[in-house]
This record gives sequence, C-alpha cells and structure tokens, in this order.
Amino acid sequence: MKKLVIALLLSPFFTIGQTVVTVNEKMEAIDGKSRNSLTVMIKDANTDDVKKAWKKKLKDLKGKVSDKTIIFGDDCQAKSMGDNTFDVYSVVEEATDEGVRLVVAFDLGGAYLSTADHPDKYPAAEAIVKGFAVEQAKEAVNVEIAATGKVLKDFEKELSGLEKDKSKLEKDIEDYKKKIEEAKADIEKNVAAQANKKTEIEGLKATIGDLKKKVKSIR
Repeated sequence: MKKLVIALLLSPFFTIGQTVVTVNEKMEAIDGKSRNSLTVMIKDANTDDVKKAWKKKLKDLKGKVSDKTIIFGDDCQAKSMGDNTFDVYSVVEEATDEGVRLVVAFDLGGAYLSTADHPDKYPAAEAIVKGFAVEQAKEAVNVEIAATGKVLKDFEKELSGLEKDKSKLEKDIEDYKKKIEEAKADIEKNVAAQANKKTEIEGLKATIGDLKKKVKSIR
C-alpha cells in the first residue's frame, strides 16, 4: 500500500478535480429481465465495500434483503416516496477504471419507476441512489486519505530519524574538531619536549666526551 500511495502521488496524472456523481435512467438487464433502472458510477470505490453498504442501505429502508444472483430488497419504505412499499432490484458490477457501477430498479407494484410514469416519485428515488453513490465515493477517498496518512506518519518517522542522525554526525564533527585541536596542542608540546630532550642529550654526549678525555689525561 505504501508503494502504491507513493506511486499515485508522484504520478503526472494524479490531479485533484471536482467529481460530479450523475444518475442515469435507462433500460438495464437485471437478473435476465430488462427493467427501467437508475445507474450510477462510483469512482475509486471497492466492489465488495459497495455491495455491503448497499445491502445496509436497503435494510435501512426496512427492506428484507437477499443477495443471490442480484441484490433484492423486498418491501422497502421511504417517506420521500410515499406511504406504499416498493421492491428494489439491483446489481453491483465489478470495479473498472471508471469505478463501480450500481444499477437499481424500483418496482412500485406492477410498474417500474420512471420519470415518464412517476414524475412525483422519481426525484426521491434518484436522491436515494445519488446520495448513496456520493457517500460511497467520499468513503473511497477517505480510505485513500487514511492510507496516505499512514504513509505520511512513516515518512515523518523516517525524517525524524534522519534529523537525529544529522545531529549526531554534527556532534561527532564538533567532538573530532575538539580532539584535533587537542592533538595539535599535544604535538606542539611534544615538539618542544623533543627539542629539550635533544639539547639534554647533546649536553650529556659532550659531558661523556669530556670525561673520556679526562680518563686519557690521567697518567
């Protein structure tokens, strides 16, 4: 995940722009039957997450949910769509580069919801689908935010380590400089001590020479 996040952030195609969720109405085949449906693309979402969330949404609408070949919500209710119950036929298609595709057909009891036949109810149904899609699209981004946040923490930890290493190296340099200055002072003392010692040696050599001459002078 860390490498993936870094690759996305460094990609020349990684841009931030406005994302508008659009719900389209058209005939779609759901479980082998063509139904007037509402379709929406949920960008950057995970298929399994969308399926789980959509089933929860149908349960929130008081529906009895089954998930076999399709996701079916039996006897759902929504105040915005009136007092009568309705059935929901839906499919969540596998994610593509464009996102996860959600297809929803509302059975109002003998007729499938459409703008032409149900102009009073269609806006409410569209709001349900769009509201869900917007929520899931935001959740997908929030997942990316969380993943990127973890990478950020790792980077900040690595930076802190680098800063500590730099401070230690700078301290080492100061210690080395101090040791060098001390060594230079010790060298100067050493040179002076050598000079003194050489003088003492030459003096002793001269003394020995004189003593040898004295020995020879004794008869």
